Amino acid sequence: MTVIFRSKIPCLLAALSGAAGLAHQLLWVRRMVDILGANAGTFTRVVAAFFLGLAAGAWFAARRKTPRPWRSVALAEVVVAGLALAMVFGGGWALPLQSAPTLAPVLPWLLPLLLVAPPAFAMGVVVPWMIRAAGPQRSVTLYAMNTLGGLAGLALVLGWALPALGLAGASLVALALNLVVAAVAFRLPSEAVPDTLATRQRPDASTAALAFASGFLVLSTEVVMHHQFAQFLVSSHFSGGLVLALVLTALGSGAFLVPLAARLGNHALAVILALAAVACAAQPLVLVVQRGGLFYIPFQQPFAGYAWDAVRLGLPACTLILLPAALVFPLLLRRAAATRVDAGVLLAINGLGGWCGAELAERRLAPGFGLWWSMALIAGGYVAALLATRSRLRWVLAPAAAALIFWSWKLDARLPYAGLAKGETLIEVKVGREGAVGVVRGEPDDWRILFNNNYTLGGSRAQSNQERQTLLPMLLHGDARRVATLGVATGSSLAGAPLDPALEHAEGIELSPIVIGYAQTHFAPFNRGVTRDPRVTLTLGDARIVIAQRPAAFDVIEGDLFLPWRTGEGRLFAREHFLGVRAALRPGGLFCQWLPLYQLTREQVDCIARTFREVFPEAWIIRGDFYTAMPIIGLVGGRSLASVDWAKVDAACARVRAHGACTDPLLRHAEGVAMCVVGPLPAPAAGPVNTLANSWLEWDAARNVIGQRAPWFIHIPCATYLRDIHTATTSALPEPLRAAHLAGQHFHTLEIATAASLPQTAGLIREARDQLPPALRTDPAANWTRWPVRHRPELP
Repeated sequence: MTVIFRSKIPCLLAALSGAAGLAHQLLWVRRMVDILGANAGTFTRVVAAFFLGLAAGAWFAARRKTPRPWRSVALAEVVVAGLALAMVFGGGWALPLQSAPTLAPVLPWLLPLLLVAPPAFAMGVVVPWMIRAAGPQRSVTLYAMNTLGGLAGLALVLGWALPALGLAGASLVALALNLVVAAVAFRLPSEAVPDTLATRQRPDASTAALAFASGFLVLSTEVVMHHQFAQFLVSSHFSGGLVLALVLTALGSGAFLVPLAARLGNHALAVILALAAVACAAQPLVLVVQRGGLFYIPFQQPFAGYAWDAVRLGLPACTLILLPAALVFPLLLRRAAATRVDAGVLLAINGLGGWCGAELAERRLAPGFGLWWSMALIAGGYVAALLATRSRLRWVLAPAAAALIFWSWKLDARLPYAGLAKGETLIEVKVGREGAVGVVRGEPDDWRILFNNNYTLGGSRAQSNQERQTLLPMLLHGDARRVATLGVATGSSLAGAPLDPALEHAEGIELSPIVIGYAQTHFAPFNRGVTRDPRVTLTLGDARIVIAQRPAAFDVIEGDLFLPWRTGEGRLFAREHFLGVRAALRPGGLFCQWLPLYQLTREQVDCIARTFREVFPEAWIIRGDFYTAMPIIGLVGGRSLASVDWAKVDAACARVRAHGACTDPLLRHAEGVAMCVVGPLPAPAAGPVNTLANSWLEWDAARNVIGQRAPWFIHIPCATYLRDIHTATTSALPEPLRAAHLAGQHFHTLEIATAASLPQTAGLIREARDQLPPALRTDPAANWTRWPVRHRPELP
């Protein structure tokens, strides 16, 4: 039994502790984003608190006497569990504090230090004390098992616990792992281990520098690879999890190759660092050549095929590329065991380097040098580390590696940054914490913002549709003076607000500084130069947090189209966010949340509707267009459809006409506005409500988008749903507007009939002109190219 304890149990405990550690890290980041928002500062502070906590814990473990290290491991795991419990379940008290103007500036700094750093510190002491208990000769094995345990924790949290149990349930699972490790460690042989603190050696300058460089360069590489693979994979938590899994596989596997590398003797580190430099230099070419360019993996295929394509892309371009780098730190641990250097010191230095590398890569490396040249610079970092070794081979290997890096630098300049269609040109691309964001031009009037090579944030040809998303709810309000748009993108939705000359102030809230920059420059001709309007302000931040800090501030709040499966965007459909929006409305204010039905299933629409109705029980629906393949609808809350003052709507439309800038036929007359009204939002069947705790929409959308197991809520199912609501609502509108309301349904039916090639199409087309309200039909200033339907009325 003692032999088993000494050979198997420590490895199992290291793996379980690693699984719990990575699970906690993922959950803590999510919890902090819930509280502080998904802005760059949140990630910077949370990651800093976590890595610095780990590093401080490892340093503390190296400096403290522990005659009974297994008991100390057990205590540390209990402390992690207790502090993590406070983090997840006690962090909720901080949510309301975001709306307090005096506390809001302090919380982003204070909460990570109070809630993340302490449990990370306790986590940091575990591996050094395990090594001390099991013996320094087992440091590499325990490190490897702890890393591979992280891979299991990743799979546990993202693959099952978070989607099935929510944040609280997943946290309890991670806590249970901590307590299992604590229970087993406490029962391990507790005879005193002679403490050798007085005889332990400090690492020499070369070893310390290499430990720091190893963490720095590996984490830098991971950050850059996350951005790279986002160009090929659909933007969701599963994609981010895949890249992290590939990196952990490399790090864990590399440690097991140490005996093989050690055969190189004193030259092992030099050779491995040279290989790491060459591998990093070649990585961009390996990645792009596999796909024949920068073309993302089709996510319409079944999940098994998509996953296989993703793994087949990632194994050579991530895991194998990182293997040489993954050997560096284990080789240092092996050397430390032979020279009586405490592993905790090296782990602390390595963790500190990892934090510095991750931050530098996010703040300077990727933004300054892009997706491909960043890897060449990282390769140069390995050459610099190579020169820090004491091997005589470094004078041969370093110049050879440097020459290959220079050659790869020239090749990287030719690699694409977007998978463009024929006739398209990439005008500009920037990399930020949010991803790679580019501007693509097709024809002279066809410009669009491309996010991570696979999603269009907005385009110039959708200008009138995007302006309608803001101006339509403003007209329904009747007297909107202060307006907020949650999202800016090209700026066209924000540009809808000044089309009503009664506007006093509009605030556009945008998470991405790159997107704001593009709206101010490339898209100024398509957004009426709205960012220069003195009545308009731009706010950089998470719309969910910013709006919660604006109590009773707005007459109208417009929620832009959000990508439901993209990590974090599902929070903008959460109950807590809707509560914050309601508090930000002035008395009689309106909130309109637009839904992209071409990216949502019926079940997901019902979940959003159910959540919305909990906060806005008087909710109703408007349509943003008459399309069938890519329709959008708006959920309107704040006051009921019956309370709409149509005389004020008519007066607002008169102001818009007098102003003259708006030529959208639907928005110049009250009859056009009535065409966009659908009716009261019906109560969905019982089902889940989307909250920050369960993130139901994000998980379900991410599962569905790959392979599309359930169809999008478009075409005939959507048309039938809207028709039934529309038909039951017409009599509730004022008599003069009922014909206009029916006309709205006519044009939607026409679009459906055309798409389905129904025999009724010809008759519906002939009737289209007569169905138009006279005010629209006879408006000489109406621009019918802005009509949001395939068939425009034939007017003389």
